[in-house]
Amino acid sequence: MTVALLDRRGEAVKYKIDWRVKKYTEDDVARLSKILGRNPQSDDFERAKVTPFEDNLVRGNLVTTAGWNRLTSLMIAGGGQAPTNTSARIGTGDGAGSAAVGDTDLSASAGSTHRWFQILDVTYPTQSNTLITMKATFASADGNYAWNEFGIDIGAPTVSSSNTVAALLLNHKTSIAQGTKTSGQSWTASATITFT
Repeated sequence: MTVALLDRRGEAVKYKIDWRVKKYTEDDVARLSKILGRNPQSDDFERAKVTPFEDNLVRGNLVTTAGWNRLTSLMIAGGGQAPTNTSARIGTGDGAGSAAVGDTDLSASAGSTHRWFQILDVTYPTQSNTLITMKATFASADGNYAWNEFGIDIGAPTVSSSNTVAALLLNHKTSIAQGTKTSGQSWTASATITFT
């Protein structure tokens, strides 16, 4: 989905957000963890040429009212925390329903068996011309439930992974039907925002 906004001259400014979920087996995660001596992140799998057992593209996204307010405030240096690898997280949940511009949280029930906000991988977000990419790796113990929604939240300058939303939910995508993540697997979630 591409959405058009109008600038002051009435010219269209378009954006689209695509999500990608890559899923890695328990065996691949264990093997790479042993080599690295730590939990692998998304770029580690790619460098090691580990093929995910599933690679899904999910198109579309809704930017919340609070998300637009933050983005436009940052554009004019009006204040607010920008998304960084220590302030932004990708959240997933098993909630149902439809996303709405007034959303301030995922729709999933409370608790880590229904929702999880994972801090961004250390080298994200990245920016290249008109693209912004955010990625997070959900390791063995993170996000083990049916993935049915995504969102990015932005908190204080330093946040940690948890099952509660931070101060601002930037966007929300529901009905993603990614299946159920299980312990031992690592899934990576990325959001690519394109402006034209």
